[in-house]
Amino acid sequence: MSNIVGTITSIQGGVVSVTCDGGAPRQHSLLQSVSSGVRLEVVEQYDSTTARTVALSPFELLKQGEAVELVDDAIRAAFGPNMIGHAFNVFGETIDGSVCDMEHYLPIHKSESVANLAAGQAEVGIFETGIKVIDVLTPFRFSDRVGLFGGAGVGKTVLMTELIHNTSMAKSSAAVFAGIGERIREGNDMYSTLKSLGIMEHAVLYLGEMDKSAGVRSRIGLTAVTASEYLRDHLDRDVFLFIDNIFRHSMAGMEVGAMLGHVPSELGYQATLEYEMASLQERIQSVNGKHITSLQAVYVPADDITDPAVATIFSHLDTSIVLSRKVAEKGIYPAIDVLKSSSAALDPDFVSERHYKIATDILVTFQKYEELSHIIAILGIEEISKADQVVAKRAERLQRFFTQPLHVTEHFTGKPGVSVSLDEALTGCEKILAGEFDEEPLESLYMIGSLPKKKKS
Repeated sequence: MSNIVGTITSIQGGVVSVTCDGGAPRQHSLLQSVSSGVRLEVVEQYDSTTARTVALSPFELLKQGEAVELVDDAIRAAFGPNMIGHAFNVFGETIDGSVCDMEHYLPIHKSESVANLAAGQAEVGIFETGIKVIDVLTPFRFSDRVGLFGGAGVGKTVLMTELIHNTSMAKSSAAVFAGIGERIREGNDMYSTLKSLGIMEHAVLYLGEMDKSAGVRSRIGLTAVTASEYLRDHLDRDVFLFIDNIFRHSMAGMEVGAMLGHVPSELGYQATLEYEMASLQERIQSVNGKHITSLQAVYVPADDITDPAVATIFSHLDTSIVLSRKVAEKGIYPAIDVLKSSSAALDPDFVSERHYKIATDILVTFQKYEELSHIIAILGIEEISKADQVVAKRAERLQRFFTQPLHVTEHFTGKPGVSVSLDEALTGCEKILAGEFDEEPLESLYMIGSLPKKKKS
């Protein structure tokens, strides 16, 4: 029996209109052109007989008049127990030259944005990343959504790769990485880096690079979320979902809206921006004691944090880690601006009283140092009061102590990467705040792990 449903009547960019004989297929149905094999997703029913679709594969050979067949009533991707350790496209097909047997084909669009909460929200705890500045000042819980904000060249991808490395060490966990709209080289570098670090066996990659159609780039994040749900629900794994870059998920949706001729809202973004973002973000949660925790790189165009897409992403986050070019210029890596970063977990309800007090004291010290920095730059540190000199001295030492050699940069720096426990990080901060290292040179605290057991004489 033939599955042919109609013919192509127009092609405008990545939008293909299909006139159907027996009524337009439902939204999110998968169609395929018969002769060229181009896969198309129905995104809207223009009228009772015309479906408008977006291409989910290269469409250069597509032509008008070509017959189109119905493949499925939903966009589905392939998943299976052996998927970990491979790289896939939006349909769950391997793109790394490997072969992977799949058992399940699941729709990437969900009719409900939130899974059944009655199934049980797990009691969440703080997850230790091994990165001092994050664990002390911007801790995050299992099932949190964490945003890494920053412009180009401030270290978002390096920090994200380090977090993939550190989270992959957790028991019964898996890392899912979604590369949305990034350069082909960057996807290849990520795959090669994870291979060289020996952690690809704990990770799954889904790549929709910038050479792919807007349809693919707007869907690859949904495939990665569906993979995370599969690992959580079918394989009983805690999942860390990494998205690089979530801003380009919004950009791809904007492109699709523009190609469809929809009237944009503010600054050219699609009117459905908030709905599309929520459809992805609200699926990141804990169910039956297992978690999906998400870390998302957020490109900030022109360093403008008020951009509508950035603001929409921000509203879904529990923790915001802001990477600063000004901090990076000082050689401080990770280049986190601690005064602009925030965490919902930095609260006595989630962290210990000791942790909360130390973190608060650090932030007060950094805030005071920020206020003094302009005076110090003009007049010099000798011209401020003795009390302020003590604050400045301790802030500078805390700043250096929060630098850290990373595992993923070993081959660049020659320094072995280190992970530091939360207790060691808090103890180090306590000692610096207490003045035990006031007379130590700044260099002794730069790019180290834990503080030395004894102060140098």
